[in-house]
Amino acid sequence: MAKFCALTFLLVCVAGSLAQVPDTVRDAFPGEFPSVVVVKTPEEERFCLGEVIDATHILTSAFCVLNAERTRVFPARLVRVFGGDISTREIALTRQTRVAQHIFVHENYRSHAFENNLAVIRLAEPFHLPSNAIEPAVIRMRIVPDNHACYALNWVRPEIGVTVTFTPRLQAVPVTIRNRDLCNTDRLIEPNVREDNLCMQQSNTFITLQGDPLFCDGQLTAIHSWRWDLTQQTPIVSNLVSTQVRFHMHWIHQQLNRTQPMPPGWNPVEF
Repeated sequence: MAKFCALTFLLVCVAGSLAQVPDTVRDAFPGEFPSVVVVKTPEEERFCLGEVIDATHILTSAFCVLNAERTRVFPARLVRVFGGDISTREIALTRQTRVAQHIFVHENYRSHAFENNLAVIRLAEPFHLPSNAIEPAVIRMRIVPDNHACYALNWVRPEIGVTVTFTPRLQAVPVTIRNRDLCNTDRLIEPNVREDNLCMQQSNTFITLQGDPLFCDGQLTAIHSWRWDLTQQTPIVSNLVSTQVRFHMHWIHQQLNRTQPMPPGWNPVEF
């Protein structure tokens, strides 16, 4: 009986240690996330991340392709996508740069509640595939259980006006998926964490932007949508909320075969 209790205690300790994902930010390894690209919009110093769906389509957030007031979609010809090497600074043989041909924002995007925070960019010229540096994302279609370990990504670059030598780079941090109900207990006002969302906690020193991807088991699982700080925590911790891609696969596939552009003057705030 004593041996059984000792073994049970050991298993509980091991399981607990596995559930605690270390809060360590690291640079992504070359080729670790080949589906991740950088989207450059016409607003000064406005960059965000996107994910390659196929050779001609990029998935990102609606926020990424809208102006600061979120009242209009950027003209497609003014939006560029960098793949293969996303530093955007030094010249690299693996880099492929493309211009957008069409931008499709989710028709039911709600900026105030971060609902359906998705957009698909169609490139004017497809990426050259297969490539050693660019690869379409493998999308996770399975349920992500609570306490599952994943990687959240961001793209760091110098602050505006900083002249120090700095190479923009992709960073990854391990995160643990939280129960949605627990996240909602931290927030008693709208917006709430919905079924198509994933919630996780992270130090607010790791700054994520809308459109930043979440990978679980090497598969594209969600894209970052919004966050809020838990100010009662010291140091301050943030709840990160991402939109699960699997809930929106039907809409994404519709955009891949879409023949009509967004309606002229479409305004998500007035819709």
